[in-house]
Amino acid sequence: MKVKPIFHSFKTKDLIHIIPRLIVALILAQTLPFKFAGAEESKWIFEQIGWEPWGRYLIASIETVSTILLLSNYYIFGAIISLSIISAANFLHFTKLGFIVNDDGGTLFILSIIVIFCSLWIILYWNMQRVEQKVSNFELNWEDEDDYMVS
Repeated sequence: MKVKPIFHSFKTKDLIHIIPRLIVALILAQTLPFKFAGAEESKWIFEQIGWEPWGRYLIASIETVSTILLLSNYYIFGAIISLSIISAANFLHFTKLGFIVNDDGGTLFILSIIVIFCSLWIILYWNMQRVEQKVSNFELNWEDEDDYMVS
């Protein structure tokens, strides 16, 4: 079963993998202008971890690539990249930043949890499709079973 890119026509059952891809792409894409433009909150976050300014540009570039991949046939790579980046961000929330960053009410942390779950779903669904495809190619003829039984 070949998965179509998001921009092609699709059936209702295709939404099970399109919606998580769109959610992750939208969450990542909405943070990109703040990181590239050097918004105060982005600068503050990356100063706390000692990565300002080059780390901010690097993370924003990687998230851009991930967003583009999520909207293409290579969405599995985008999901793996987004899961990696956001897992690192969550680690920083637990260790250095805290759950509430600059009085945001935990919004960044909650969005990172959503990205983790959606990325995991994308990866697991992709893997289930591959297994289903391999199993469908494997045929057993149960009617011939009696021929091989030893009496």
